[in-house]
Amino acid sequence: MKTVLAVLLVLMCGVQAQAAGHNIVFYRIGDSGQEAWKLLKVCFEGKGYGVTIVQGETVIEKHVEKVNRINRGPGDIFLAMELIPDELSRVMVAESDAKSGKGRFLTIDEIPARFTRESDRLAADVAAPFNVKVKHLPLFPLLGVAMPGIVVKLEFSEEETTDVIAKLSRGVEAYFSERTKKDEK
Repeated sequence: MKTVLAVLLVLMCGVQAQAAGHNIVFYRIGDSGQEAWKLLKVCFEGKGYGVTIVQGETVIEKHVEKVNRINRGPGDIFLAMELIPDELSRVMVAESDAKSGKGRFLTIDEIPARFTRESDRLAADVAAPFNVKVKHLPLFPLLGVAMPGIVVKLEFSEEETTDVIAKLSRGVEAYFSERTKKDEK
C-alpha cells in the first residue's frame, strides 16, 4: 500500500522541467509524520530536485552550527517544516519578520532580511495551493539562514498525506518557475 502511495505521489507531483539544478533544504521540526517525510522526499526527488533533510534543533548553539553548514551547502531555498498527522487539517505558512541591519556585519537575526523579497515570493507560492494567508512572525528556525526561507506547518489526516505533499510541491514548483522566467529576462 505504501509503495502504491509513493508511486501515485510521484505521478501527482508532475514533470521535472523546472526542478533541474534546484536544491531544497528541508529543516525538519519535530519527530512526527515519518511516512509523510518519506513521501515528501520521494516526490521532490522524483521531480529532479536535490533534497536535503536536516533535523531541526531547539538549542540556539546547535541550530547555529547546523545553519552554518547548510549555508555552505548547495541549497537554493530553506523550508522549515513540521508535518503532523492529525484528525483536523490545518496549514500555516510563515515568513520571518526580520528587520534589515545596517552596515557590513549583520547579526544572526538580521540575515533572513537580506532575502525578504524572495522569501515573500516563496511563501506566497507555497500558501496559494492551500488557500491560506502568509503570516509574518519572528521565526527561530530561520535565524542565520542565508537563502530564501519560510516555515510551513501542515496538519493533515493520513488520507490527505498525498494531496498535502502534492500541494506543497506545486507551490515550490511555482516559485522556481517564476524564478526561471525572471532569470531568462
